Amino acid sequence: MKKIKIAIVEDEELASQSLKDCLSRFSKENDISFDITEYREGLSFLDEHVDFDLIFMDIEMPHMNGIEVAKKLRSLDENVSLIFVTNMAQYAIQGYSVDAIDYVLKPIKYARLSSLMKKTLRIINQVQEQAIVLKTTGGMTKIYLSSIQYIEIKDHLLIYHTDQGEIEVWGTIKSTEEMLPQDSFCRCSHSVIVHFKYIVSTDKDTIYMTDEKIPISISHAKKKEFLSRFNHYLGL
Repeated sequence: MKKIKIAIVEDEELASQSLKDCLSRFSKENDISFDITEYREGLSFLDEHVDFDLIFMDIEMPHMNGIEVAKKLRSLDENVSLIFVTNMAQYAIQGYSVDAIDYVLKPIKYARLSSLMKKTLRIINQVQEQAIVLKTTGGMTKIYLSSIQYIEIKDHLLIYHTDQGEIEVWGTIKSTEEMLPQDSFCRCSHSVIVHFKYIVSTDKDTIYMTDEKIPISISHAKKKEFLSRFNHYLGL
């Protein structure tokens, strides 16, 4: 499993640190990596809207409580895993209206968090592990959709750029586009399909992919549709 991206939306610094300590212990005991980002209130979290795998949401926060933040979140992302953090269990019952996985009570107990994390990671793993099987010159190859960064075609040869390297198969860009989830992948030119989650920035006519900021051109013919779908993905 890849590194899990976690957001902690919690206005109390001590509570946030306690949660991070528990997650650090779980990470070491279960040999899994977490990338954790903290937010002190819900509005800044919604404004940034990073693509997370798991969100820990405090319910009692100033300006906008966690339930209201979660309702707005669900209009942007229907699938992200959500766990509420609260002082009182009766508040957490409202979490089921926004498809929260569960809740943890403060002060956080490691045994409870560990059990809940194992359940949550199974759910995240199911989402991440959607896969396709490709026929290559060396035989059949299974690749996970979550690992595909972008796909380009050169001389009728499709090149899948993935987290594990390049995979070359015969095929057409059109049939590949039709096979992939439309909410995550989009064709930005005649010859390239990109995975939204790997876009790190854009300018007028160029997309920059992955941490290496690989430049990919947006064609004039595809620009309007691409920007519309990418903005929808970002919740704009």
